Amino acid sequence: MLKGIVIAASGTEQLQKTLTKEGLAWRVAEHREQADLLQAIDALKADRNEVLCLVERDREEQMALDLGLFCVGYLNPELPQEQLSGCRILIEGFQEIDRIFLENIHTRAQGLPVQIAETDRLLIREMTLSDLDGINALYREEPSISLSPELSLDRQEEEEKIRAYIAYMYGLYQFGMWVVIEKKSCKMIGRAGFGIADYLNFSEIDMGYLIGKKYRRRGYGEEACRAVLAYGKQILDFRQVSAYIDKDNKNSRYLIEKLGFYQERSFAYQEHRLCRYLLNLRIAEY
Repeated sequence: MLKGIVIAASGTEQLQKTLTKEGLAWRVAEHREQADLLQAIDALKADRNEVLCLVERDREEQMALDLGLFCVGYLNPELPQEQLSGCRILIEGFQEIDRIFLENIHTRAQGLPVQIAETDRLLIREMTLSDLDGINALYREEPSISLSPELSLDRQEEEEKIRAYIAYMYGLYQFGMWVVIEKKSCKMIGRAGFGIADYLNFSEIDMGYLIGKKYRRRGYGEEACRAVLAYGKQILDFRQVSAYIDKDNKNSRYLIEKLGFYQERSFAYQEHRLCRYLLNLRIAEY
C-alpha cells in the first residue's frame, strides 16, 4: 500500500496541493542527498517499499534506487541530459497526476495487478502472468478477428508479451484489456476493457469484451461493460469511446446498443462486415 511520496524534483507546487487535497502524504527532500531521502521517509512513517520517490536527475534517481525506493521520473525540459532509465514511469508534467495514478504505479511496481472495478458479482483487474492459460483458453473457445495479443507464440514469448503489455499498456496508457473474475467461484470468466482501434484511417480508444461460453446469458457481459465504462468516464476521463462489432454478431450488437452506443457506420474488413459504434461519455450516465 502506498503511504506517501518523497519529492526530489522542482516545480511541484500544484502536485503538492493535489496530494494534500486527496490525503496522500508527501515530503520534500530539501537538499536531495541520501540523508534527506531517509529523513523524508521517516517523516512519512513508512517502510521504503511503501513510498514512491519523484526525481528529475539521474543522481537522485540512483540514490533512491540504492535505498530500494520505487522511482517516478519527471522529464524536466530544462534538464534534457537526464536519462532517468531506472524509473517505473516518466511524466512530462503534473496536471494529470493524482493519488489514484500514483497508487496504481506503486501497485504495479510491486508486481501486483491494479483492481479496476468491483460489482455485485464480478471483480475486474489487470492481468498477470498467472492468467495466461486462462486467457488463451478463453480466446481459443471462439476465435475472432480480435485475437488476444498473447496467442500464437511459444510459452516464453507469450510471457514476454504479457510483461511488455503490463509495463507499457497499463503503465503508459493506464488502461488495456482487463480480466473479469466471478467472485463466487474466483474463476476468470472473461476479459473487458479498452484498446486502441485502427481499423479505419485513424486510431481511437475502443471498448471490447469477451465472456466465456459457459458464463453467457447471465448478464455478466453487461455488468462488466458498465463497470468498465464507468471507470473510463470517472477515472480515465474519456470523452468518447468506440466499439467495433461484427455485423453478424447480433447478441453483441444488442448489448452495445443497450449500453447507449449508436451505430455510426459499417464497413468491410478482412472478409467481415464491421459496425462502428460510438458512445459519448460526457452525457452518458456511468
